[in-house]
Amino acid sequence: MKILFDTSVLVPAFVDQLSNHPAAFAAFSSYTSGEHMGFCSTHALAEAYSVLTSLPLPKRITSVEAHLIVEENMLNRLSVIELNGQDYANALRAVSHRGLTGGIIYDALHLEAAKRAGCTRIYTYNLAHFRALRAPEEDLLVSSP
Repeated sequence: MKILFDTSVLVPAFVDQLSNHPAAFAAFSSYTSGEHMGFCSTHALAEAYSVLTSLPLPKRITSVEAHLIVEENMLNRLSVIELNGQDYANALRAVSHRGLTGGIIYDALHLEAAKRAGCTRIYTYNLAHFRALRAPEEDLLVSSP
């Protein structure tokens, strides 16, 4: 099975100070080894670094720690789908034609990566965003870990 991980699942998978860490970590561990293939978009790399370095945690994550988390966990364990200009155009078209605004554009980029990779599932905690973006005819399961 091919699974795309949204940043909303990746960050708690790597940060044990977050309440949803156990479920996110279990999903990440399960779907990045064995017969499954885990994916993320290039956008997720930057987004994860941004979130990791700005989380209001008792034990803050430094820039060096965030870099190591992204490199060791995402770059070494996931197939990274590079987004191009056409992917961005598709994402912009999808949100604008649905009247969607704001940060949902970033989830549209993750969706474009999932389609390009041929993923059958997206793991996210932003269920409403992905359900608003996904076309009814698409055979792509969107769920939380």
